Amino acid sequence: MPSQLELFGSMLIASAQTNTPKPSSRRGPVHKPQGAVYDLARFFAVINEVMFKQELAPPTMRWSRNRWRYTLGLCDVEDRVITLNCALDDARIPEVVVAGIMHHEMLHLYFGFSEGARGQRRYHTPEFRAAEKLFPGFETTERWIADHWPLRGRPAKRPRPETQSFLAYLSMMHG
Repeated sequence: MPSQLELFGSMLIASAQTNTPKPSSRRGPVHKPQGAVYDLARFFAVINEVMFKQELAPPTMRWSRNRWRYTLGLCDVEDRVITLNCALDDARIPEVVVAGIMHHEMLHLYFGFSEGARGQRRYHTPEFRAAEKLFPGFETTERWIADHWPLRGRPAKRPRPETQSFLAYLSMMHG
């Protein structure tokens, strides 16, 4: 009769050989860029074409597992992962705001980081801040965040109509 260790080892080998799906959360697969309202891959594609002239390779994009109170987005430059706050996947949030936050995180991929005087990493350099202000929806995004964030109440999950799409406007005007 096989020992418990042998049985456990064979179970590990069997599970490693099968293509088990990645862990999931309430929102679905952890690395899924498609939310209930917004698709991060679409935002990346349009902003990459218009603002970066296709210079950025697509990173892993995902929604956070939990709502964050203050953080709107994160970018892990070394692992090339952009994570947006799942609270932004809400029909009450204007598309331009999500686009502005995605642009900010994409700038982190573009500029990376520099080393400060005391050896610390600097992400928001003057060059970064200047490039951030070039985004057509920058002022609108900043104003909306200052006036409305953090968003309260239950999320609205009905997608916004395409006729009012900021991404469509951005593509048309700069494409």
